[in-house]
Amino acid sequence: MNQPRDTVAPDAPPSVMDGGVGKVAVPVAEALDRVGKLYAAGKTAEAEQICRQIIERLPNLPDPYNMLAVIRNARGDPKQAVNLLSRAIKMRPDIAAFHSNLGEIERQRGRLVEAEIALRKAIALDPKSAQSLSNLGIVHYERKQYEEAAQVYERAIALEPRFAEAYNNLGNAYLALERRDEAIACYQSAVTYRDNYAEAYNNMGSALRDRGDYESAEHAYRKAIGLRSTYLEPHNSLALMLAQLDRTEEALRYLADALRVDEHHVDTLVNVAKVQLRRGAHAVAEQAARYAIQRDPKKADAYGVLAQIRHELDDHQTALAALDEAIKLEPEHADFYSFRGVVYKALGRLEEAKTEILKALSLNPKLYSAYSNLNDLETFTSDSALIEQMKALLDSADDPAAEKYIPLYFALGKAHDDGGEHATALEYFSAGAKLKRALLSYDEAATFRFFDEIKAAFPAKVFTDRPFAGLSSAKPVFIVGMPRSGSTLVEQILSSHPDVFGAGEVKMFHRSLALLRDRFPAIPKFPAMMSALSGPHFSEIGQTYLDEMTRFAPDAKRVTDKLLSNYYFVGLINLIFPNAKIIHTVRNPVDTCLSAYTKLFKDEMSHSYDLGELGRYYLHYQDLMAHWQSVLPPGVILPMVYEDVIADLEGSARALVSHLGLEWNDACLDFHKSTRPVKTASVVQVRRPVYKTSVERWRKYGDGLAPLVAALNYPVNAKRGGSRKGGESKGG
Repeated sequence: MNQPRDTVAPDAPPSVMDGGVGKVAVPVAEALDRVGKLYAAGKTAEAEQICRQIIERLPNLPDPYNMLAVIRNARGDPKQAVNLLSRAIKMRPDIAAFHSNLGEIERQRGRLVEAEIALRKAIALDPKSAQSLSNLGIVHYERKQYEEAAQVYERAIALEPRFAEAYNNLGNAYLALERRDEAIACYQSAVTYRDNYAEAYNNMGSALRDRGDYESAEHAYRKAIGLRSTYLEPHNSLALMLAQLDRTEEALRYLADALRVDEHHVDTLVNVAKVQLRRGAHAVAEQAARYAIQRDPKKADAYGVLAQIRHELDDHQTALAALDEAIKLEPEHADFYSFRGVVYKALGRLEEAKTEILKALSLNPKLYSAYSNLNDLETFTSDSALIEQMKALLDSADDPAAEKYIPLYFALGKAHDDGGEHATALEYFSAGAKLKRALLSYDEAATFRFFDEIKAAFPAKVFTDRPFAGLSSAKPVFIVGMPRSGSTLVEQILSSHPDVFGAGEVKMFHRSLALLRDRFPAIPKFPAMMSALSGPHFSEIGQTYLDEMTRFAPDAKRVTDKLLSNYYFVGLINLIFPNAKIIHTVRNPVDTCLSAYTKLFKDEMSHSYDLGELGRYYLHYQDLMAHWQSVLPPGVILPMVYEDVIADLEGSARALVSHLGLEWNDACLDFHKSTRPVKTASVVQVRRPVYKTSVERWRKYGDGLAPLVAALNYPVNAKRGGSRKGGESKGG
């Protein structure tokens, strides 16, 4: 904000009663100088008192009105500030600073048209006013006119080469234009000319984060916090970045620090909800989101995260209601439409889902995640405008290897797959997978040791000389296997039975182990914990799990848990629930791995973004399942081969229902008509009758899959993934 001009003639200075001790008459220029110093020191009440004294004594002098306007705006009364400036301008319409201040206050009020008019008038009166140009740049920026904003900031810097604020603002415009390196250079200039510029360090952190330089970004955010510990934005930005890097405990510490500064800060509450959601702490996440809404009912982002939480909890109607509120508040926010498409997809409302995601892309063609959300809803043709749009985004990218473009590579892979261009499709899938793999920490040797430790902890003797009698419930049904092995199809068939509730991918068994270790810290992690568990420990794990699963469907005879990675825990599951049934879904190993490789998973799946690593992982998983099959009692595990289900749906469905000890029901054959929500990568496929196009899919890709075939040691002439006959589990 511009300081007041001295418009009093120096040869005849009027005086005013100063607000100090004794109320001495002093020249107006001196009094206004004191006002400026009091304002700069944050003593706005004292500054206002002197201004009002001047106006009372000299009501036709414009400068006090200008300064009082600045003070009233700082004290939360922008409407009066505008009225005061209007009076000053009426007296002296030729003073550029008055128009500049009016423009900035109108901008802060959200009146961008009025702000631009005032600022352009200021610039016309004083073309060399770098501050007015910078403020006009902010108006353009808030209108999302980033090119125009950058041009105006550049003019301001040309006039005032050491203008730190203009460099910071120019950096923001460049960042919005994806000119990331230039943005970082601007922030560097900003802190060069103002070494304690916390905002510039915070913005630099965001630019470095977007470039994938997380270490430098963290340093910049910490610098901003160190310069001003009450500045909440870097606390929040750093927390979200740490959560993205799966350092959620550190993220929550920064958010806690922010809440100590302001326990009602709405943005921080929303981010607490986001991080707690990432941790799977749904109750805490929802509490934070709802409190944010209570504090600010017009906070669209709070409704958005509440929708995500309720979607995760399968309360899709509440999720949709929350999204309706978010869109009502911010109708141009593309992310809300994209996520509404995700919810509709889970509900099987596929056309509505597609419409919503296309709406999101019409609002923001650079919402890269939306292309991934659209993937399985769209059958691409060679002349699809979406294909050209995605390619254009990559062609124009400063850094096509940036993390944010990963969804585009997978979407383009799917698009070329649809067009029968399988070699090109694999190139895109591989490019996206390579970028994703570079972001992940995956220790293959440690992973294989983990498999070996599991087998060592569960020899056959454990199941003959059981350490625990077990809980009697037959309610839990565990569906395990590799992703893309037909598990969603199996659960959809079973959940169509009136006595079965499909709970989907719930992480409750793993959480039950974590809760036990939280209560008993001396118990080591799985599988080493087996040497420390006693009867009460087994019972607590089982009861915690059973209570949670029963909550989903109290009256159901069976509840399916389709968290596939429960194959780690099959032995422990059987010790706790000897009457529970396990279904192992199996598919041709190359088809299974290829299908996983071409999907961008919500969870990390760190081993699935390199063909060699994926194949080797599959062999160790296969070996572990063979171990379970050999040591567990007969009849516990039913291998269910995807190719068998496709070839003989009714025979396979009857085998599944029989394995669960239930009477047959014809509804199981109409699984694709079920309205139950589905959130897995197979969400679209299970809304359709069985189809055979996925069988032997891998043969279309030729030599491009050689690393996978070699890692699997797969005989290229083999035809099937396994067989249900005789209880074998070959290929799975």
